[in-house]
Amino acid sequence: MENQIKQHAETLLDNGDLEELYALLSPYLEQGDPYAQFLYSSFSLESTNESETEFEERSMQLLINASEGGIAEASYRLGVIYLYGDFVETNSNSSSEYFERAIAQGHSHSKFTYGFSLYYGSSGVNQDKARGLKLLEEAAKEGNELAVEELKIIYAKG
Repeated sequence: MENQIKQHAETLLDNGDLEELYALLSPYLEQGDPYAQFLYSSFSLESTNESETEFEERSMQLLINASEGGIAEASYRLGVIYLYGDFVETNSNSSSEYFERAIAQGHSHSKFTYGFSLYYGSSGVNQDKARGLKLLEEAAKEGNELAVEELKIIYAKG
């Protein structure tokens, strides 16, 4: 999907113009475009009468497809979904795999989120202070203010 189309699609999503957005995305969805799948994972159309369960199942599959297609934000969202148990049971292994994928795909905020979990051993993630600290430091260098603030707390404790 071209950048101009992506920007237009994001504007439609932000404005809640979902029918128009779906019409724009349809040919890309038919082609299996990962970014179109990512966007479509985030909304449901009233006209389809999709149940909440159907939406969650469709959304998860689209996010998985988008993640496998290289969309870092999809990988991050899957990491969060498995970390906190949204739509699915919590699964720290799956969460870790998706955060690692998002990091490899260049998603800076994943470094903060996953680094935090690793450093503190929270949310079922096995503690690895060294890797967690490294990720938090990378996120801070990339401008993530949450990471900057967390590092201040960590360094103050010595």
